[in-house]
Parts: sequence; C-alpha cells; structure tokens
Amino acid sequence: MTTTASHRGRRVRRRDDAGNAVVESAILAPLFVLFLAALLVAMRIQHGSAVVSQAAADAARHASIARTAAQARADATASALATLRDKGLHCTPQVTLDLSDFARPVGKEGTVTAQVRCVIQLSDIALPGMPGSRTVTKTHRSPIDPYRGR
Repeated sequence: MTTTASHRGRRVRRRDDAGNAVVESAILAPLFVLFLAALLVAMRIQHGSAVVSQAAADAARHASIARTAAQARADATASALATLRDKGLHCTPQVTLDLSDFARPVGKEGTVTAQVRCVIQLSDIALPGMPGSRTVTKTHRSPIDPYRGR
C-alpha cells in the first residue's frame, strides 16, 4: 500500500489514492443534487413573487383609471388574471381591492389599493421536508384619476 522512496536523503511515504474519487463522488453527488433542487425552489418563489407583484400593480393601475367602482373591480380582476396567465404563473389568485376613495367627488384626490394573493405550488419539486406550496401576497397602490368622467 505504501512505498518508501529516498528524496535527498529523506524518506518520503507515498499513498495509493486509487478509488478515492469514487468515494468522494458518492458523498458529494447527493449534496450537489440537493443544492440544485434548493436553487430551483428559490427561483420559483422569486419568480412567483415578482409576477404577483406585477399583477397587483396592474390591477391597481387598471382600477385607478376606471370611471366607477364596479368597473374598477372588474377591470382590476381581469388585469391581474391576465398578468398571471401571461407570465406563466399557474395559480388561483385572490384579488382584494380597496375602492373606498371612489366615493370622493370628482376632482378630489384618492387612491386604489389592490392586493393579490397567490399560492405557488412546489410539490412537483418534491424535496424531503419541503412544503408543498408557498403563499405570496403583494399590495400596490395607485392614485385615482381626479378628473375621471362619470
């Protein structure tokens, strides 16, 4: 297993390293796969969060330019659903709107608040100990057009 050799008057021991690469690979390969899976989960959550944030911004903006609260609700919900669908996020969102400032008279400032909640599925990644889904909630505000017609 070990051999001795003379190297300028010193004895140097050499070890036979045959087979160590296989053992190292067997130990490191599962860790590498686990790292890649965790990276995939993080990327999916980050992408989902960005898309839900964009859907909330779109919903608030569409609601803010509507003429009535009823139209604002319909436009905001349709806009949020379209954004989620266009960006490839498959979830059933909850769109909550605060349209109370629509009661103000025309010419008075106000805001619309849109909150979009979406459940991002992680079950297809299937990591041990990983939850099957993650709920992402984003809120956005947009000023109501003070000179909107009715």
